[in-house]
This record gives sequence, structure tokens and C-alpha cells, in this order.
Amino acid sequence: MISAQAIHLGPIMLPWPLVIFSLSLVLAIAMAKQFSQRFTVSVENWHQFKDSIWQAIWIGLIIGRIVFVSMDLDYYRLHPIDIIKIQDKGFHFIAALLASTLWILWKNWKNTRYVSIIFLVCCFSFSSIGNWGYKKYQQQYQQFPQIELMDLQLKKHRLSSYIGQPTVINLWASWCPPCHREMPVLAMAQQRHPNVNFVMINQGEDPTTITQYLQDNQLQFKHILLDQEGLSAEKTGMYGLPSTLFFNAQGQLVDHHMGEISQSVLDQKLKKAQGKY
Repeated sequence: MISAQAIHLGPIMLPWPLVIFSLSLVLAIAMAKQFSQRFTVSVENWHQFKDSIWQAIWIGLIIGRIVFVSMDLDYYRLHPIDIIKIQDKGFHFIAALLASTLWILWKNWKNTRYVSIIFLVCCFSFSSIGNWGYKKYQQQYQQFPQIELMDLQLKKHRLSSYIGQPTVINLWASWCPPCHREMPVLAMAQQRHPNVNFVMINQGEDPTTITQYLQDNQLQFKHILLDQEGLSAEKTGMYGLPSTLFFNAQGQLVDHHMGEISQSVLDQKLKKAQGKY
């Protein structure tokens, strides 16, 4: 399945930014290969250049993760095991990009500097163009969903009524394991951020099932809404579960997260929604 946010291969979700980067990388390597022949780069130096790219990706991921962790060191001191839980997608993009770029230039400056520069320019250009097109397409999903849903008491609520405060919208279901794991994180965040609306939109389940699930797991949320027809997924383009969207007080989407979210990632995205950075 292909959605506005990702390519869905069964339980695996490939976000479009990752797909765009991967395609840009392949195209940039192909361009660098063409120029390597013009600059008469030896086979040995070409293999060294390609190896440096894969090394740079790993170095970028490691540095990006280290910088991300350092930004919330108090939390990770208390939960050190969470440092290696990279499924939360907690990486500092700029630090990762800078580390990768410097590594490629340093490793290849002596023998293949021109090929390296061409590769980096092509990779950045292709990625920028791809992400620009993706963001243009995404503009239709940037506004607050204009839909009406019912709560557990079958009372109707318009989502637009939450505009005026920073709002977190979470799409979930009780049968979804990563949803289950992140629910306590969201419940605690709701207590720590009373000025933020946490709107938990259940996908396709009945009030009895939801109520029983919340009671069994001792979870309390102020705003629980039912979405039997998948309207919220359709309006936001977020078809994978769990999915979390972050809106500022003006109702503008400032960030989103696909998959299980950790406390540290949640806290940093909440700062964006509240305009703290």
C-alpha cells in the first residue's frame, strides 16, 4: 500500500523522506561513477570512495543519535536502555548530515576529491528537489482535520474545536502492540502538559472494547474519540498505526511521527508544537 506518508510493506513502513534519500543516493553514485571515468579514477580508489559512503551513513547515524541523546540527557540517564532503542527514530538530522559529509571529504580528499564533491552536490540536489516536491504534495495535510467524531458517550465533537491550544492527535487501536507500548508514555505526557490537548482517536473499535482496554491497563485520557470509518487517517494521510500528529495552537501541523514514540522523542516534538524551538 502507498500512502501520503509512506510505502507500507505489510508491517514495515518506509517513510517517503527515507525513500527519497535512498533514490537520491543511488542516482548520486551513478553520477559520480560517470565522472570517475572522466577523471580517470582507478578501480582501487573508486572502491575506496564507495566504501566511504557506506561508512559515512553509519557514522552519520551514530553521531545523529549521540547528539539527539545529549539533548535530553536527564531522561537517558534514568533510562539508559532507551539509548539503543533507535526504532523511536530519534536522530539529529543536521549533526548526522554534517558528520557524513566531513567523513566522505576527509576519506577521499587525496585521490577522489572532485568525484566526492560531485557526489555530495548531486545527492543534496536530488534530495532537496525530492523533498520539496514531497512537501508541496503534503500541503493538503498541513491543516487541522475538518471532521466530526463521537466520544465514548457517543457525543459528537468537531476536531476543529481543539484549535486554540497545542494539540497532539494519536491514531491507535487496542490490538496494535506498538500502540499498547506507547500509551503509558502519552498518558504521562498528558499529565505533564495540561496546556496541550491529547486527542486519542481509536481506529475501528467499539466503545465497550475501548473502555475495557483502558480499564484493564489503568489508562486515563481526557479526549478519547471513535473513528469507525477511518476518516482521520484519510484526512491526515497517516494510515499506519500508531501515528501521532503535532499541531500548534493555530491548528497548523508542525510535526508527525509514524510508529511507536518514546518519551524523549515525544518531548522534543511537543516543544515544536508549543513553539519552544
